[in-house]
Amino acid sequence: FMSDKKESDYRKLLRHLDIEPGQFMMVGNSLRSDIIPVLNIGGYAVYVPFHTTWEHENADEESITSSMFRKIEKISQVAAVIEGRLNRRG
Repeated sequence: FMSDKKESDYRKLLRHLDIEPGQFMMVGNSLRSDIIPVLNIGGYAVYVPFHTTWEHENADEESITSSMFRKIEKISQVAAVIEGRLNRRG
């Protein structure tokens, strides 16, 4: 459980797990706290939008250009992302 989700918090977690960012994948429904910080440190991020999002969690999805980003419609698609069967925008 992480109460803060900033780049520094993800780096601390990865140090604790003794893994490199490229070995880490975050799956979440918040672009601002789940996705963007992980991409910024070099990890993989899978975005599963939810029908409601807190205003402070909003971010511009179109500005994300990382090849390590995937958007899916439902959590059941995560396995396909891991296996490389889904493209960048699901």
